[in-house]
Amino acid sequence: MAVYSIEIVLTVIIIYGLAYIFYGKKILQDKVVKADPNRPTPAYTRFDGVDYVPANKYVLYGHHFASIAGAGPIVGPAIAMAYGWALPLLWVLFGNVFIGAVHDYLSVMASVRYGGLSVMSISENVMGRKARYIFLVYVYAALILVIAAFASVAASVYTKNPSAATLAVIYMPLALLLGIMVYRIGINVKTSTIIALILAVLAFYYAYKVPLILGYNPATKTGDLWGTYHIWVTVLSLYAFIAASLPVWYLLQPRDYLNAYLLWFFVALAAISAFLVGDLKFTGPAYTSFSPKIIAGKPTPFLPSIPLIIACGALSGFHSVVGSGTTSKQLSNELDALLIGYGGMLTEGAVSSLAVIMPISLAWSAPELAGTAYQTSILELDKVSRFVVGYGYMAAKALEKLGLDFTGTFNVAKLFAAIALATFILTTLDTATRLARFSWQEMFDWLEPKSPGLYKVLTNRFVATFLAVLIGWALAYPTVTIGGQTQAAYNVVWPAFAGTNQLLAALALLTTALWVYVVLNVRGKISWIIQVPAWFLWITVTLALLWWTTVVMPGLPAVQKYGAGSIVVISLALDFLLIYYFVKGLRAPKPSS
Repeated sequence: MAVYSIEIVLTVIIIYGLAYIFYGKKILQDKVVKADPNRPTPAYTRFDGVDYVPANKYVLYGHHFASIAGAGPIVGPAIAMAYGWALPLLWVLFGNVFIGAVHDYLSVMASVRYGGLSVMSISENVMGRKARYIFLVYVYAALILVIAAFASVAASVYTKNPSAATLAVIYMPLALLLGIMVYRIGINVKTSTIIALILAVLAFYYAYKVPLILGYNPATKTGDLWGTYHIWVTVLSLYAFIAASLPVWYLLQPRDYLNAYLLWFFVALAAISAFLVGDLKFTGPAYTSFSPKIIAGKPTPFLPSIPLIIACGALSGFHSVVGSGTTSKQLSNELDALLIGYGGMLTEGAVSSLAVIMPISLAWSAPELAGTAYQTSILELDKVSRFVVGYGYMAAKALEKLGLDFTGTFNVAKLFAAIALATFILTTLDTATRLARFSWQEMFDWLEPKSPGLYKVLTNRFVATFLAVLIGWALAYPTVTIGGQTQAAYNVVWPAFAGTNQLLAALALLTTALWVYVVLNVRGKISWIIQVPAWFLWITVTLALLWWTTVVMPGLPAVQKYGAGSIVVISLALDFLLIYYFVKGLRAPKPSS
């Protein structure tokens, strides 16, 4: 049965539209949380000019969306295409509607109601003090893997696509300029945005003409490929340290806001292209195998392993840390949370479905690309290249219908895809580093009354940031050998990051479900539509991580085996401890503080 791109686009839009109105607004906002536009948010009650800063709804949506998106909704689905397109698409849609968007919205709102505290600290109010510290350690470990995985992916992209590196570097002063125009000079958001976007377009043209080559030239395949990779891992680690230490308004918020425009255009181009090539059939199969060799060359069953592959496109625990760690501190009005929390996750799902799964399915064995990008199947390409080629193909076919040359537009569209991926990786990298700092600082609050001097040193923002960056750098820097081929570290770190990340989602959703049940006193069917998906996810991810530790971990290189492997094993132990406290809290609930 032939499948056309227009059918997928309409299906995704209809599902997300209905979910936003009926599940998000009618149930979660109006019946569960009962959002109140007159209740002061922490951005006002705890304003400090650094982390607690009220933000324009659309600016914050851009910051939040760009922070949660990153490489996850792109790289994960590109890897999962080894199953065919149907199973990954179903997982993305199911995860978005029933788990991911619910998880994100409740994490933001629970944090807002607790004065901007993280979801880890909220756990103390519903599970007890011990649960809070266990949760903090778990989250810190998960964030270290996020830093390592995304630093490795970014270094790989910049090594093979130096023009993407050029634009990413130019974006930094553009973000600084935007922040200064809005927050210091007082130019309104609309005018500042127009100025910044015009400069961004000029920057894209400059990047296309002037790639940033550090030793390795992908066009001529000359230079030291892995030497350049190592340089980028180090440079990106230094960047993460600096960016995560600055006030949020200075770089992080305006840069992510700018990035959101890039990603909106990126998604819009994918959707528009799908309409223009609506009669273009998928050349990829809906199903290939239930257990292809994906992770470290091992047969990888779709269930329970899919959470180890599609890390963020369907759902992500990292979002709960972003939502309760930075977004809740900037929310100006409780009603804004629906667009930012719930809508942000649906938009991320659109990235996975419309800009990754669909284009790869169209380009899978496209005759125009046979013998150029690949011989017979797009699966011959590495994970990142699958996405870049697929997106470039769909955009070029659409522009061809408008009379433009396919070959020329294909090359430009590929570059745009690489730039979009590379730019958004940075948002996750520095946001994860900032959140790791928050987690580290919260872990030692018990030390302050006992030893104020030591507490001050350990929780110093520069010390806390440096420790997170150093460990992430150590995991991302080495290359690995799989099947006799040298590869970037993310090829083995990714499943560990994805697994701990998805398990964090289950734990965070269980925590907020307990908050809904205990504190908000919401019972019956509405309570169960939150708890059942949370338990389903917890069981699935726990089984997947147990599979990873017994099947995959023993064959990994030493650094990843004892580094990422140890973090996963510790995370599993903490996971079961948290479940114990969850059940205990459910039986003997604590009142709100």
